[in-house]
Amino acid sequence: MHRICFTFIFLLVSLSDSFGEITPILVTGTPEPKIRVRVNKSLKNVIISGTDLNRTFHIGNQTKSFSGRKKIKFNCNLFGKSQRFKAKGPTLLASLNSMTGLVTVGDKKYMGTVDIVSSETNDSCDVIQETRLEDYISGLLAKEMNSAWPIEALKAQAVAARSYALHKMETDHVSRTLGRDAHYDLESSEKHQVSGSFFDITRNTDLATSETMGEVLVTPNGKLTPIFFHAKCGGKILRPDQVWSNAVTGYNANPKGNYCHGHGQKDWVKGLSYDRFASFLKWLQRKKLIHVKSKISGKKRIKILKDNRDRNSLRLYWGDIHIVVKKPLFRRYFGRILFPSNNFSMNWNTQKSKFIISGSGLGHGVGMCQLGALDMAKKGWGYRKILSHYFPGHKIEKAY
Repeated sequence: MHRICFTFIFLLVSLSDSFGEITPILVTGTPEPKIRVRVNKSLKNVIISGTDLNRTFHIGNQTKSFSGRKKIKFNCNLFGKSQRFKAKGPTLLASLNSMTGLVTVGDKKYMGTVDIVSSETNDSCDVIQETRLEDYISGLLAKEMNSAWPIEALKAQAVAARSYALHKMETDHVSRTLGRDAHYDLESSEKHQVSGSFFDITRNTDLATSETMGEVLVTPNGKLTPIFFHAKCGGKILRPDQVWSNAVTGYNANPKGNYCHGHGQKDWVKGLSYDRFASFLKWLQRKKLIHVKSKISGKKRIKILKDNRDRNSLRLYWGDIHIVVKKPLFRRYFGRILFPSNNFSMNWNTQKSKFIISGSGLGHGVGMCQLGALDMAKKGWGYRKILSHYFPGHKIEKAY
């Protein structure tokens, strides 16, 4: 079995022996692309199973087909012990697909092909699903929304998610460190988009996907741009440049109407100690995210000037030094638990000896508000009207 070629790569453990790059083009009539999604990362062991599996080991280009039900276990700890992998970046090790169209990873079934890739640190495995883009969108809808929501809300989400995915595929923006050497187009997480598995697909998600097949949002000159969405705006929509500093045309900052009011999580209140706030200010200065000439050090009084949720920046004094901080930087530093959204106000509470954060919404607040889309769909809005509300500088076109 050519054991010399791959014994150091992985270990097969079983009762038996069991176990592409796409550039989308915005021209109608082009074939539907396939997308590569990282569904798991940094796993020490990966168990793959399926019926009538086809397996390819890319080291040595060895292929084999199995009849019946098979299972294979990849021991990914062995990668870190090999000098061969330490000298290289992530390596495509194996690909598996099935005549049934389904491959099981752990307890989840995925459509298409499953790739095993050595992780960036070379001491574990990443799992990549390669599948039709429309199948990916159908599974995603049940995770990014709820498959029981009105069909027009799901269709709006389908177009937004497809646009985001195609932009990632076209620009190779998946990883700053790996660039084009990454073996996937985007990952299944809140960082990008949360995708589903085969059993997440429902009649509703399939219908929303098929009725918008190939549709994406583009600028008036037909250019793909990043299309963002979030859970709940809480009455305040932001532009990409207000959160991440990268300007994207075609966004509507704070459109009229708080359509998500009465849906989802209510307003939230959090507390932040003086010491953590002071550490945050020092971090901002080290990262050159604030313009302050004097060094922020020691302990000085922090006085916040009058603040409310409509403000995108927090104005304060560190002693006698005036500082302006963009509110999204709080969420970037402290995370989503302390700052569920960028829609908040902050003031010092003397009795509790801490800063009190009062906010609403959930998510970064850029682009389409998903609970807002739900409310609009319940009011009878079609998906095109929903999308035009959040992305007035875009139009819908067929990518394939």
